[in-house]
Amino acid sequence: MASESESDSNFNPKRRLCPDGTCVGIIGADGKCTVCGASDTGETVSPAPDPRTGEDPDDLDATISEPGSEDQPSDFDPNRRLCSDDACVGVIGEDNRCRLCGKPAAS
Repeated sequence: MASESESDSNFNPKRRLCPDGTCVGIIGADGKCTVCGASDTGETVSPAPDPRTGEDPDDLDATISEPGSEDQPSDFDPNRRLCSDDACVGVIGEDNRCRLCGKPAAS
């Protein structure tokens, strides 16, 4: 294990991050990402538009709508009960069991 002073000497504050916004790598001496291999073009890469809305995530002028009925699907039940298993994202069905994992509802 490297001592603290050795690991501090390896830190490069001028490192370049991978241009792929989904990658956590840095650009190596060869000009490529050390994780995914993407080439560094020297350009700033902006995020792609949101595929659901087509809006640019960097657009600060985008309107933020207040939550309301137009944001909810027509079959949305505001009285739904969530699964008793915190690791599950299902809801309790008419049979009193989770529709996703099948666990019974909490008492």
